[in-house]
Amino acid sequence: MVLMLVSDSQVFALVLIALVVGVLALQLGNELYKA
Repeated sequence: MVLMLVSDSQVFALVLIALVVGVLALQLGNELYKA
């Protein structure tokens, strides 16, 4: 698997960034929906 070639710290960082981007996207979507 490709994940085996990546270190755990990099995977954790990517997951954390993905979660932050997802939350920001949801908040932005809610604001646009309310407008």
